[in-house]
Amino acid sequence: MARVAIFANPVNDAATRLAKAAASWLDGEGHLVRTLLLGLPDVVEEDGTRRAMTEASLAGVDLAVSLGGDGTFLRMIPLAHAHSVPILGVNFGHLGYLLQVQPPDVETALARALSGDVELEERSVLRVTSDGGQLAVDPFDPGGVLSEEPEGRMRHWLALNEVVIERTYPGHTVRFSTDIDDQPFLGYVADGVLVATPTGSTAYNLSAGGPVLAPKLRSLVITPIAPHLGFDRSVVLDADQAVRISIEGVRPAVVVIDGRTVARLPPGASITCRTDEDPVRFVSLAHQGFGTLLRSTLAGERDR
Repeated sequence: MARVAIFANPVNDAATRLAKAAASWLDGEGHLVRTLLLGLPDVVEEDGTRRAMTEASLAGVDLAVSLGGDGTFLRMIPLAHAHSVPILGVNFGHLGYLLQVQPPDVETALARALSGDVELEERSVLRVTSDGGQLAVDPFDPGGVLSEEPEGRMRHWLALNEVVIERTYPGHTVRFSTDIDDQPFLGYVADGVLVATPTGSTAYNLSAGGPVLAPKLRSLVITPIAPHLGFDRSVVLDADQAVRISIEGVRPAVVVIDGRTVARLPPGASITCRTDEDPVRFVSLAHQGFGTLLRSTLAGERDR
């Protein structure tokens, strides 16, 4: 008997219907099931209980199943990472780079995952920490009002793909300074600076001219976004190194983690990015070599 948590995108009717069908199948097989809807800003459980994402827990769960697109999958990452729960992604989105299973194959995929007939891939994640200075934070809703945080309060986020620190005003650059392992590195005048994981290296990092990293590496890459003169190349760091990015000058910046705006940084504020000690685990049903995966990813981007 296994404990399975099913996460569905509530705005996708097909995903919520499949969540009910998958839960019924799992129950018939003798497994315990929790069905949750990932919303903004809450998680809604079967009994209608609403919990903030920061209060939701997957303690004791053996497998988490995502029914939605990449966004639903990415919102699950912190919850699954906290308890080392492997994630099986079912693609109801447009791209589904992170998702291997198509909706008609859910029961087969679940049977294989619960019998151990799968590979568990470990991927690095970034732990992102504010410096404790005053900043505006919206941990849930990218369309919501950012509320002021008190001075000295630390904030923490987790990123599977990347963290982007970018301009807030169109047509204006922002001044950034960077430190690596508390040693001064480079300053940038640019639209932004991003720090990506190997998994995220084929996303915004690639569009910004950064290198593609093999997804199972433990490393991170710093890439400036449209820098004005100066150094315009990416820098790859190993997993034991940390980068701090500070806002200089008079213009603020926003922090975007895996596509969600989570904070606004005023001049003088900074965040630090480092590879977390613990990876996140994906359920993989079919082994694809790095070249095959990269080719399919680039083909998908070209055909959008």
